[in-house]
Amino acid sequence: MYVVDIIECNSNPCKNGGTCTDRVNRYTCKCRAGYTGTNCETVDIIECNSNPCMNGGTCTDRVNRYTCKCRAGYTGTNCETVDIIECNSNPCMNGGTCTDRVNRYTCKCRAGYTGTNCETVDIIECNSNPCMNGGTCTDRVNRYTCKCRAGYTGTNCETGMYNSCIDVKHFDDNLVVWVYN
Repeated sequence: MYVVDIIECNSNPCKNGGTCTDRVNRYTCKCRAGYTGTNCETVDIIECNSNPCMNGGTCTDRVNRYTCKCRAGYTGTNCETVDIIECNSNPCMNGGTCTDRVNRYTCKCRAGYTGTNCETVDIIECNSNPCMNGGTCTDRVNRYTCKCRAGYTGTNCETGMYNSCIDVKHFDDNLVVWVYN
């Protein structure tokens, strides 16, 4: 019995200048740059030859596509967008913490400060005890609100609702008797 090994490379199966290597009952093609496929039949355009990556970005060629690795400060498919690191200018004041975003930044302010850049002092308005007649003060950003006790109203609980009252008798902290005209 004879074994016949056909030299597959004799038929020149590798296209576009590819190099054929004969194996037992098969062959392989090593393709030239710009070609791919079993027989080097597919044109693989080297997309990086056109230098698509801008601003010093590095191009990596893939089959029928490319990717760009951008230098710091640039973003986008082709590194075409300037991404200024806004936090480098220290825009957050009064000890605020800056977080850089694409083409913007945000500040996280320390307690007592507010505003886009933590530029506004948030005065604790309740420290001056603006709520009268036992009202409860709630501090808000740059303002306050008063929750008035029963019988009082107004921004600062300054108005008694029973103006015709002629006498108030206090028996203890929880019991008040109003005597009216």
